[in-house]
Amino acid sequence: MNDGTAFTAPEIVDTAIPWVCGVLGLPATAFSGPDGQDPRLPVLKSLATLDIEACPGSGKTTLLVAKLAILGGQWADLRRGLCVLSHTNVARREIEHTLGSTAEGQRLLSYPHFIGTIHGFVNEFLAIPWLRSKGYPIEMIDDEVAQRRRWRKLPHAIRSGLKKRRYDQRILRIQDTEFGVGKIKWGKVPLGEGTPTYQALIKACRESAQEGYFCHDEMFLWAHDLIDKSPEVTSFLRMRFPVLFVDEVQDNSEQQSNLLHRVFMEGNDPIVRQRYGDTNQAIYQYAGQTETATTDPFPVPAVRTDIPDSLRFGQEIADLADPLALEPQDLQGKRQDGIEGESDTTGKHAIFLFDDERISNVLENFAAYLAEVFSANELRDGKFTAVGAVHRPVANDKLPRHIGHYWSEYDYDIGRADPQPQTFVLYVSAGCRLSQDSGETHAVVDKIAEAVIRLVRISNPTFSMGRKRHKHRYVLELLDGKDAGKTAYINMVRALAVDRVKLTENAWTDNWRPVVTQIAQEITGAAVDGEDVAAFLSWGDAQPAATGEEQRNRSDNIFRYPRDNPTVSVRVGSIHSVKGETHTATLVLETFYKVHHLKTLKPWLLGDCAGTEGANATLQARLKLHYVAMTRPARLLCIAMRHDSVDEDEITKLRGRGWRVARVTGDGPEWIH
Repeated sequence: MNDGTAFTAPEIVDTAIPWVCGVLGLPATAFSGPDGQDPRLPVLKSLATLDIEACPGSGKTTLLVAKLAILGGQWADLRRGLCVLSHTNVARREIEHTLGSTAEGQRLLSYPHFIGTIHGFVNEFLAIPWLRSKGYPIEMIDDEVAQRRRWRKLPHAIRSGLKKRRYDQRILRIQDTEFGVGKIKWGKVPLGEGTPTYQALIKACRESAQEGYFCHDEMFLWAHDLIDKSPEVTSFLRMRFPVLFVDEVQDNSEQQSNLLHRVFMEGNDPIVRQRYGDTNQAIYQYAGQTETATTDPFPVPAVRTDIPDSLRFGQEIADLADPLALEPQDLQGKRQDGIEGESDTTGKHAIFLFDDERISNVLENFAAYLAEVFSANELRDGKFTAVGAVHRPVANDKLPRHIGHYWSEYDYDIGRADPQPQTFVLYVSAGCRLSQDSGETHAVVDKIAEAVIRLVRISNPTFSMGRKRHKHRYVLELLDGKDAGKTAYINMVRALAVDRVKLTENAWTDNWRPVVTQIAQEITGAAVDGEDVAAFLSWGDAQPAATGEEQRNRSDNIFRYPRDNPTVSVRVGSIHSVKGETHTATLVLETFYKVHHLKTLKPWLLGDCAGTEGANATLQARLKLHYVAMTRPARLLCIAMRHDSVDEDEITKLRGRGWRVARVTGDGPEWIH
């Protein structure tokens, strides 16, 4: 790979900027500002190592896509490319959506460039090649499948002993290259590594690896093992990818940050790296998904540059949200007011106060308020959401504990940030939800294809399958020459993704489940049966039988108002599920984890506290999460809190901060004057 030639990055010249603005459908001054002083301009033109602290709504992903478009058009090296990493494929989807039909976009999405997730990069360039070189096949990288298979390999007595100590299959995660599972608490001392129980755990993990089944995070272990054994691999990767972009870097775990630093930055000859993020929006560790990075933390002061002004919202929302930022940025809302055709939302940001008897009326009151504030056209075209920190039902006390207390039809399985469905039906539902957000049919198509691929892997683990990025195209390839299966698949996709035929339990059991089974059998050439297959093809408890409007609501988590002839649609979900999004209006719902979140954050809502003042680590996590929620809306911000969380003096103070305050009633909001 190293051809001995030095790498020279293309220069981003001034004439390229109006060109890329035109390609992206933006004003010619979108990155420079009317006076040429916009902080985005030097970031766009720079190809030096930078850490960009960008406030909510600053357009950092658009900025990154613009830079990639320019570089894609000028890139001449046929063997070395750009590497663009994030936690999701948002940047890749944005390129596909805005640049997919252009030559520049096509270049970016193909060799020698890589645009994808951190996990995808680690798998493709490090872990999978290394595992295969060691003789391990790769059948599936999936936590649940791998751990379930390992659990079943354990003798019954071992499983019983683990259950008595409240362990389950999640204990079976490989922690070292000898397939150990780390320290296990066993009474007053750790479980001895020489005991039959521990050795059985090692044996189950080793056998699952020999069969090709791994957990996602285990790939980092094998990637490090490759670098330990062959350190020259980092030189090859630095030659292959001389420029690295990392989006949403604030959510990197220590595991991710450590490996990326080791691959690209450690020691001599680091590459050019630009990281984009906002430390005030680092929320995924709150959900237990990551731990905060300590290796190579973001931002590095010496290369830090700030974008403190938001194009998403105006100054009113900026002033209401800024105190919740751990590092208040004197947030500047630059969105223009008085745009022709828009209703005036000045002074209309609202807090809805409710008691136990009126929790179920909160969404209805919010929707009624939206109908009062916005025109019919705005209601039709706008994006309205209601979000809460806790959306999984865990108990029914401490009302409201979770989102389901506001709306019993809420389905938490498809309200996650990154749905990981447990059944085929939930894959379809997740696709419908993603399609509702984007307005694009391909989200449903991709989820259907993903479900077919997962069914094939569950039913026939020995069936050889590649790891293709375009899942729908891959399913069609697998069905090539199998006319009956291919026709069945295309007809199913057309019905569920294009015609939007609604799934009911009867329709699934009688019609679609046999079709799905037929498709998988055509691909594998073998029977599709067994306990795991039955579980994956079950209707499941997450979507009980329903018909009519109730079924429609349950299938997509859209609250519609009024029930008859609805004019307002509000998407309901977790705060994590809307990170990075822009809404017309957002309602932030009170939920409970040890304490009620918004009640605990009252000093910041009242303006008595700002940033980390008086906040321990747990409270800081609550602040970051609700800062993300409060910076989603472009035009209207609302909050729902328990009435007993605030007294009369505090209501007066909230109104003085710019909030309208209303009591939730069965007949709509009752405003407090």
